[in-house]
Parts: sequence; structure tokens; C-alpha cells
Amino acid sequence: MIKINEKIVDTVAVCTIEGKLSGIEGKGQIQDQIRDLIERGVLSVVLDLSKVSWIDSTGLGELIASLSSLKKKDGNLVLSNLQSPVQSLLKMTNLTQIFDVYDDFEGAVAELSK
Repeated sequence: MIKINEKIVDTVAVCTIEGKLSGIEGKGQIQDQIRDLIERGVLSVVLDLSKVSWIDSTGLGELIASLSSLKKKDGNLVLSNLQSPVQSLLKMTNLTQIFDVYDDFEGAVAELSK
């Protein structure tokens, strides 16, 4: 099971994900969180992945679906603090061309707040 800690900075939601993003753990949790944020009118989201050590294809699907949901509402989702295994998988699957990736959530918040 993954854990999601949310905080609002300016008008941006920073969601820190803890655990493994896989089909076994946390399937649908990120999308549920994004739907909740959209319902509350929050359309700029940073996913802080500093505490995610593993991600599989289901986890990647969660990230893509979450980005798509926000884009449909003229919002955006960016990633920050990628651990090496997660960063490698995003590069290998060319998802770094779809997601904006930041070294830290502060930089991501600053960009989304513009």
C-alpha cells in the first residue's frame, strides 16, 4: 500500500508518494487523489517521488492517467525528486518527453505557480 501526503503550496498541490508504485501496491490511489484535487479546483500538481524506490508498468500507467486527467481540465502534473531506478525507467520508456521532471519540489512549485 502506498501512502500519499498532500500539502498545498500557493495554488499547487504537492503530493509526496511513499512506497512502491506497482499493480500490487496502491493501484488507483494516485488517480483517486488527482480526482479529489480536481473536484476541489486544484489543477496544478507536483508528485514528489523522493520516497518511491520502485515503479512498474501499472505505476507508469497511474502517472500517465493522472497527467491526462489534469490536462483535460487545463491543469498540469509534474514530477520531482526521482530516485535512480524510477528515473532510469522514465528515460528508458521515453516518458521524460511527456513529464516535466524537477530535481526538487520547490522548483516544480515555482514553475507551476507562474
